Amino acid sequence: MIETAVKCVIKEPVTSRYVMLLETLCGHYLIPVKIGEFEAESIYCVLNRIKSPRPMTYDFISNILFTIDEVNIDRVVIDGYRDGVYSASMYVICDKEEKRVDCRPSDGVALALKMGVPVYVEDDILCPNCCVDRTFINEDDNKILANLIDEHDSLYWHY
Repeated sequence: MIETAVKCVIKEPVTSRYVMLLETLCGHYLIPVKIGEFEAESIYCVLNRIKSPRPMTYDFISNILFTIDEVNIDRVVIDGYRDGVYSASMYVICDKEEKRVDCRPSDGVALALKMGVPVYVEDDILCPNCCVDRTFINEDDNKILANLIDEHDSLYWHY
């Protein structure tokens, strides 16, 4: 397993789909995860510390978990990829016992960001079908990527 961070959330200009871009902490791999519009907005708001006037779903869930003694989220793991869709698990410590909860990657990441817990990807996700290995991209393409995402804390294209 390798730890990641959310690099940015973008709206693809051609398809108008939202993508959450995870980056391994070493910076070599980018994992593009397609997500819904509401999830993209939630993640963007957490990344940019934008507060809504009323609690959003992830605020509500994290507030519930904060109030329950002996319950903590330990980590979120992107653990599978099939037919263009990623799967994830959230690991919760409850009464000193670890429990695995199946979740969508976007939900797991949004809650992990909100609660300050790490997000990992399984090693087999770091393959050409699932991610972009920046060490194998030519210099010009790496410059394009750098201009697109590396110079921004978070980016949210919304047309």
